[in-house]
Amino acid sequence: RCVLKRRVCLSSLSDCQQYECVGRPGACDKNVFEPVCDTDGQVHSSVCHLQQAGKTLAYRGQCQEACRKPQQVCGHNGETYDTVCHAFSDRVAVDYKGPCNAVGHVSGMAPDSACSLVSCPAVSTPGCHPITPPGACCPICASMLQIIWNQKQMNTFSKLNKNQFVTVRDVLQILRLYVSVPQCDVFGYLSINNQLVVLIAPVDHHPTQLQVEACGKEAEKIDALINYASPTLVSHVPLSAFLSSEIRTSSIHSKSSVPSPPLLLALLVAAAPGLLLL
Repeated sequence: RCVLKRRVCLSSLSDCQQYECVGRPGACDKNVFEPVCDTDGQVHSSVCHLQQAGKTLAYRGQCQEACRKPQQVCGHNGETYDTVCHAFSDRVAVDYKGPCNAVGHVSGMAPDSACSLVSCPAVSTPGCHPITPPGACCPICASMLQIIWNQKQMNTFSKLNKNQFVTVRDVLQILRLYVSVPQCDVFGYLSINNQLVVLIAPVDHHPTQLQVEACGKEAEKIDALINYASPTLVSHVPLSAFLSSEIRTSSIHSKSSVPSPPLLLALLVAAAPGLLLL
């Protein structure tokens, strides 16, 4: 039996299957732990165990109370998901609530006219100067890598692995291993110009300034590993196909920052009116 499994493949030697098939339910591997959530809000240790219980797959990962009721969201990859949990299970961050609208050059419309139909959420962190990922409508307080990669190398890796396809999610799962701050997670998608867009974002709904800055440091670390072809990175086979990376980070401007020079001068004059006579 087979269940839906969305994939975006980086290799092109074989069909990019959008489903996953498992063997007979009675022969489920007890050592496999790849949790999935069913439509009743119950978690199972694998797709095989879910089918063994006669349940229907909702999304991959642990069940979340916030995702019990369907509430469509649009992912940065341009796909509409039933809930945030469905998007996160694909390692896709959410652009905005509701079904996806065509954006910019994808539909032939001017970007502003497409995004004018969208209601963007408020920026999650006060004082954050956010970034807007390629093809997205809404800004996000996160850090972004735009990675150029080698298609031929990806195909070579696929061929050496019995033509098993290499997917965007596979690569993001490996990149997650390089993020040492637990409050940050890795999301991503393939842009229309075939760049791998990777977002390193805080997992909290309302992250602190410190968390945003920490995720930025993690992004800078990965960016350096890619651009300097670090042996640490290329030891993971799919990642050695990365050619270069360009980074953009969100900046934080605190309201309690030091006063600007003109304001500081005015304060000094007010405090010492005789100062200018010296």
